[in-house]
Amino acid sequence: MYLPLRLALPLAGPATERDIRRQLQPRLDLPLVASYTTEQLVGVLRHRPFRSILYYRLRCRGIGGRALARALAVFYKGEPALFISCDDIGPGLMLLHGFATIITARKIGMDCQVSQQVTIGYDDRGAPPILGNRVRIGANAVVLGPITIGDDAVVGAGAVVIRDVPAGAVVGGVPARVLEGATDRFSAARRAE
Repeated sequence: MYLPLRLALPLAGPATERDIRRQLQPRLDLPLVASYTTEQLVGVLRHRPFRSILYYRLRCRGIGGRALARALAVFYKGEPALFISCDDIGPGLMLLHGFATIITARKIGMDCQVSQQVTIGYDDRGAPPILGNRVRIGANAVVLGPITIGDDAVVGAGAVVIRDVPAGAVVGGVPARVLEGATDRFSAARRAE
């Protein structure tokens, strides 16, 4: 049933393989799965936000990729309320639900995780944000403007981020501030490697 999508996976580029593995291994404190079964792959292909990432990666491969993404999307819908606009998305992007999410960024690092109802984009200062590697953004968070979210940072659910976030920081609130004493065990484990 998902054979056309399976055949399109290699055409989307090498980052797609890491996207699949991140989808199967969402906790950042565990190593990525070494291999997966056909049943697991079909489960990933059923996930509409993953399909949206796949179509994004295909569109980045040129006119042929754009045509293929459009054709596949007719039969295998992506997440309808998900908008992605970024010139540089690292491998391993994971969208937990993807519903009502807008992602407009200058760059997204590898192994980032974005929850549902998140807005990442422009404000009146111009350029959109840059997200470092292994950044996690909680549900309903808003990240706006020409700012940088450092590697291993965590943006809490409902936070409004309008200033740079240091690497490894956990931020929350409106406007967001670094939560002193807060630690993220997943990112801490990843940094220790």
